[in-house]
Amino acid sequence: MNTLVKNFILLLFLFRSSFGYSQNSFAYLEKKTDTLYYLKSGYTNYNIPSVEDFNINGGTFNLLNQKTIVLDKNINTIPTLGRKPNIKFQLLTKNIKQIALSDVKSKKVLLSISPKDGITEIDTPFEDIGSIDAEVIKANNDGAVCEIKNVFLGYTTINKKEFTPNTLSGNRLGIPYDSYGLYKYYPEFDKEEDNKGTLYFGLKDKNRSIYKDLDHLTAVIEKNYPFYGKREIGKQVNKPIDTAKGVCNYISELNSYFRAKFNDPHFSVKDNECPSKNKNTPILIYKIGRAYKISGILDDSLGQKMSLGETIIAIDGERIKRLSDEKVNELLKKAPNDTTKLEIEDINGKRKKIDYAHHNTYKVPSNFTQKTQFSTIGDSIAYLKLKHIDKESLYELMASKEQLKNKKKLILDLRNNGGGDFLIGAQILSQFINSEFTYYQLKDKFSDTIDQVIVDDKKLAFGISPQLEIRVLVNKSTSCVSELIAYNLKKYSKNVKIIGIENTAGALSVLYEVFLEKNNHIKFRTNAFSRSKIMLDGKSIEGKGIQPDIHVNIKNVKDLQPYEDKVLITAISK
Repeated sequence: MNTLVKNFILLLFLFRSSFGYSQNSFAYLEKKTDTLYYLKSGYTNYNIPSVEDFNINGGTFNLLNQKTIVLDKNINTIPTLGRKPNIKFQLLTKNIKQIALSDVKSKKVLLSISPKDGITEIDTPFEDIGSIDAEVIKANNDGAVCEIKNVFLGYTTINKKEFTPNTLSGNRLGIPYDSYGLYKYYPEFDKEEDNKGTLYFGLKDKNRSIYKDLDHLTAVIEKNYPFYGKREIGKQVNKPIDTAKGVCNYISELNSYFRAKFNDPHFSVKDNECPSKNKNTPILIYKIGRAYKISGILDDSLGQKMSLGETIIAIDGERIKRLSDEKVNELLKKAPNDTTKLEIEDINGKRKKIDYAHHNTYKVPSNFTQKTQFSTIGDSIAYLKLKHIDKESLYELMASKEQLKNKKKLILDLRNNGGGDFLIGAQILSQFINSEFTYYQLKDKFSDTIDQVIVDDKKLAFGISPQLEIRVLVNKSTSCVSELIAYNLKKYSKNVKIIGIENTAGALSVLYEVFLEKNNHIKFRTNAFSRSKIMLDGKSIEGKGIQPDIHVNIKNVKDLQPYEDKVLITAISK
């Protein structure tokens, strides 16, 4: 083949590739605010930024001390005819029975709330008024907290804007990333549009079937998947092609294809309108060494046939020794009334076969339920479980700051924490790190340039003492932003140790939810459209994770968290 022919074929390939992308469109929803009032506050301590929130720079109102919220009219705002403005704020409460917000002049009650302990998000139509009085009734005087944060009073509009993934074009589009002042520095090559959490995908050819839309979006995502070199990708996995069984079955098979090929927690698809198959299992398993051990029995009748710690050899005749954890759990989960056949080896090496039918539901024992509230262990140790990196987790930490002052050690449990909001993660870290710090690095996909994301030093008045010993608990399901928290706590604090059975997940990237415009009940979750890869001190942890400082050796299922919890015991003693 001569050079001219080769170049012609290459040209056709490039043209076909760009032509294929030109047939689709991406869009994101942009929220705009028209602020009706400015807010005055004599008490400002912190702001909670979030990618999905408005750019709110308001203060924090402690309603136990400050009863009136003073509002100044924004003279540049023209009220929207026929619409009331919305009031939005986050409410942090503890031991509060009732809160009533009233118009200072008319004394009319505008909003009455009976809040639960913790964080409550308020978003409701309000009145065009001047200032607000707050009446707070305590449930009791035992450590009552009542704070309003990030008040917004005004009008909002939502527009759909075109989104051009920089991974497709290489062009530096968009506007600089806005962290609401939390980041002191952010790389110029990574734009705000690169980090839009929710996208909408459509094809210009409106007559194409839903299956063609699914296939086309899948092809775009797979072409731009960023971690082919970091993960063991299943090359021989076949895509689903049978459309006769319907969309729901097709999406289920497509999701199985993603799991088998990529094994990436940032990669999946679902249809919210498809009926749930309500699959469950009365048997929980944990892999110790090379054997899958029974770690939980949720059906009392099965407890008479099998015991904790016994080894599962086969499920429905399929040997499971070489299967992944995900595949074994998939085999165990079935719809109600379906039957499972197990081959089990007991602790003496004797084998037995057990059949059982699946029920509609199973009662989860109390020792399997993870508590998320702040608690104490003895007089000197505090324990806090974070299930997700979000405002609730941040507020739980902040609400406990007074109790932390007299503690020598904090056990921060990030086991099974799948991550969350990057900005909230930076705020959580800011409670422990008393100066500006490099949060992570970004590596540009096109130029290989590596630049830093630096968190500003806010000199927070409620900063936690650097003398506090911190023990961070992790496992293989600790991923994304929770990995960032573990890594940076260890890097910037002298008294931190990471403790776990295994490495963290090694899944650190920006997550997108992509909906089909033709059927917006179908949602892809993917990490394919970020221009940059996240690095930690110049290295990627994708597929590798973070290694614990103290590795806990699990010898039997009684060492696991639902039972004696050897990891927690180690954190208490070390």
